[in-house]
Amino acid sequence: MLGFVLLAGFGMLKATAHTKLINLGSNFGSFLVFAATGSILWKVGIVMGVGQFIGAQIGSGLAMRNGAKLIKPLLVMSCLALAIKLMADPSHPVRLWLGF
Repeated sequence: MLGFVLLAGFGMLKATAHTKLINLGSNFGSFLVFAATGSILWKVGIVMGVGQFIGAQIGSGLAMRNGAKLIKPLLVMSCLALAIKLMADPSHPVRLWLGF
C-alpha cells in the first residue's frame, strides 16, 4: 500500500483497494501450490476464509465511511506491532547482532 501511495501517487483509499487485489492474487497462487502438493487443511482454511470475508466486509465499510483518518492510524499501529514482534523474536538477526 505504501508503494502505491509513495510511488504511484494513489490516495490511501485507492491504494488500499489495489493492495487487496494483489493480496487476492498471491493468496490464489498460494492455494494452487498447496493444492498441488495436497497439503491443504480444508476445515481450518474454510473457517479462516469465512472470518476473512466478514472482516473484509466490516473493514471496507469502515474505510469507505472514514477514509484515510481510519486507515493511517491502523497502518501505523500494525507496522509498529509487526516491528515489535519481529524484534522480540530471540532468533531475529538484529537481536543477535546487537547481543540481546
